[in-house]
Amino acid sequence: MRLRASASSAITVVNAFATGIGSAIGIDLWTRVDVKLTGEGIEGEIRVRGENLRDFRLVKAAVDVFREITGEDFGIKFRIESEIPVGMGLKSSSAAANALSEALANALGLGMSEMEVVKAGVETAKRAGVTLTGAFDDACASYFGSFWVTDNLRMKVLRSSKVEPLPVLLMLPGKTLLTENLSGRDFSPIKPYVEEAVRLALDGEWRKAALINGLVYSTYLGYSLEPFRIALERGAVVGLSGKGPAVFAVTNEPEELAEEWEQFGEVLTTELR
Repeated sequence: MRLRASASSAITVVNAFATGIGSAIGIDLWTRVDVKLTGEGIEGEIRVRGENLRDFRLVKAAVDVFREITGEDFGIKFRIESEIPVGMGLKSSSAAANALSEALANALGLGMSEMEVVKAGVETAKRAGVTLTGAFDDACASYFGSFWVTDNLRMKVLRSSKVEPLPVLLMLPGKTLLTENLSGRDFSPIKPYVEEAVRLALDGEWRKAALINGLVYSTYLGYSLEPFRIALERGAVVGLSGKGPAVFAVTNEPEELAEEWEQFGEVLTTELR
């Protein structure tokens, strides 16, 4: 029997690198996974935005997690199709881990709760080495949609709420940055400023939190602030997604801002979910 599952991208309100507390909102870009149980081995294909990807770390980690859960030694054939750019801070790993976990849980008939599936996805991402904090906030936003604030170190939900399906622009520079490349980076110098963004997120002020977080992390990681300036002039809510380099803007006038942002890289249009 072949099982299919999907999970979405998300944008960052607060990056958890500095404090262990993160916040994210789901957006309408998707990763879809097909899984078929086999007697042994792991084989399949991953296609991201029409191109083949040969990095199977998440798939292998997911199988290891569910072998431990079930005590069974099984194999899989899989296919992953994703609309989510890789290495941009748009939660491509969380989405793939979520979709893999749901597909495997269903294929194995485990009857897991939705949050158990999400936590299995977080464990998968940790084992694959594609997250520094566990990214529980990203995983929740990817799986459920909506706005989330979580303690990623204790795997605890601190706040969640629905959001309007507002238009979102994503600006994708030509370069990428994989999360594992930041391993060992000291984020303590920016902790006091990120703590202020956390406070705002916990109060539900996600727009203000996203701006503060984006400006602080962008400055610390050496990204240009020019996209922020242009977005703010247009009255948009703007932030840095994850560790970047993708910048997002929530705006009711996406066409005008998109034209100005095209000088910096590819621009995608989607919406909050």
